[in-house]
Amino acid sequence: MVAVETNDLVAEVTDIPVNPGAAMRLLWMLEDPATSAQDLGRLIETDPALSTQVIRHANTAFYGLTGQVASAARAVNVVGLSTVRALATTAAFDLFSDRGRGVPEGFWKHSVRTAAAASVLAKRVGIDASEAFSAGLLHDIGMALVFRRAPRRYEDVLSRVDPTSGRDLVRAEQEEFGFSHAQVGAAALGVMKFPAELVGAIARHHDRAMPPGVGMPSLLRAADALALEADRGASLESNTPVCDALEALGLLPDAGPDLVAEVRADEEDLAGILSPRG
Repeated sequence: MVAVETNDLVAEVTDIPVNPGAAMRLLWMLEDPATSAQDLGRLIETDPALSTQVIRHANTAFYGLTGQVASAARAVNVVGLSTVRALATTAAFDLFSDRGRGVPEGFWKHSVRTAAAASVLAKRVGIDASEAFSAGLLHDIGMALVFRRAPRRYEDVLSRVDPTSGRDLVRAEQEEFGFSHAQVGAAALGVMKFPAELVGAIARHHDRAMPPGVGMPSLLRAADALALEADRGASLESNTPVCDALEALGLLPDAGPDLVAEVRADEEDLAGILSPRG
């Protein structure tokens, strides 16, 4: 694939509609520190699909308030602004659309599992759990965006993946498109003006070489590793071993099994929060 085609695809993937409706207006409002939860709630409730996603999420057992959150304004207070922003971003990119197969198989399940893992880890290392959840939920958004723009080519990429021979998903993406889903996701969220640390973490979440220490990049890499382990290692992606990722984050490597169990429990609590519009 020539450089011009690569640049064109990246530009198309990261292009934001001029009039994207409530989701994009919500993202703009989140940039204003004077905006209240009530202001956000009123806007969210103008879009039934977005309102459903936010309120359903607040009512999951994950937050301990099943069946108790009836308004978008209260939902904003329950889940936090970072998570609201993540949900609005997926809606702005139209990833909840029911027009055909909008994302790769298993995409939302892994995204939710990684968000749960990120939240579990954040509570242990002193990082804001809502921000960590947001990072986990969006870490593979580049995969969905490329799939939506070039589904047949991406299906071909998936068919060529063979981790046993060294061709994992990232390598196959690089061979076909000249970039990885991590790079596209970071570019897209940079356009959406997400915090630089989160954008950088998503860009590097498949990097094996990363300085040890607590921070969003190390946390997201460990969350992805935990999520893959919680799925019993079933993945086309190559990732850092759980023990190494936890150790780099400053956690005991042998904590892995207990953390995996907690992630699976939280994933069950979050099951079904993300679904196509219909």
